[in-house]
Amino acid sequence: MPTNTTTGPAAPTPGEAYADAPEPHVETAAMLNLVRADHGTPQVHDREWVLRHAALLDRAALPAAAPARAGSGAVAGPGGGSNPAAVGAAMQLRQMDRHGGTGRGALGPDAPEWDGEEGAIGYLRQEYLVWRSGQLSDLAAVGAAMRAMAEVTDDNVRSGQAAGRGEPWPRGQLLDLARRRVAAYVRAVDFGVDAVADQRRAEAELRQLEAGGGSARA
Repeated sequence: MPTNTTTGPAAPTPGEAYADAPEPHVETAAMLNLVRADHGTPQVHDREWVLRHAALLDRAALPAAAPARAGSGAVAGPGGGSNPAAVGAAMQLRQMDRHGGTGRGALGPDAPEWDGEEGAIGYLRQEYLVWRSGQLSDLAAVGAAMRAMAEVTDDNVRSGQAAGRGEPWPRGQLLDLARRRVAAYVRAVDFGVDAVADQRRAEAELRQLEAGGGSARA
């Protein structure tokens, strides 16, 4: 049986796996958005949520001395060992991929390199790196998300200028803008853009408009 290691050639280091990971608060918001999109359905059967949740737990357990490239978003943990919760989530991901054939990395979930707790963490890091690289490599989707965010920002400025001239946009038009703003910020957060505060403001405005309270600009 091979010796399990999360830093051997089979698994990326934390710095490699999480080099392009969003900041923890941004990733947490993205995961909450996933839950909302599924109308509160339990996420234990959603592979993307399990993967991102396990990676977030793993990052939180990394010691301050863990090798990581600048901008990795890795969180220094007080312990320095694997977080039991992260190990459990990583094992859940591996089991999910073994049953569903959903693994995407070079070594499949049945590989002996992934046996044991350290092996499960290594598998998690492999799968997160593959998933995140694939997400960011979809340049068309990334570009569309950034354009949508810029467009709703411009439209929000125009609506404010119109209100300042005493020519406020009709409520229906403001509702459409508020919905587009929420959707644009949700998508941007999913790609790791720190638009969490913008999303919350847009959601608050949308709630007020839907309740018939008019514009609720921050």
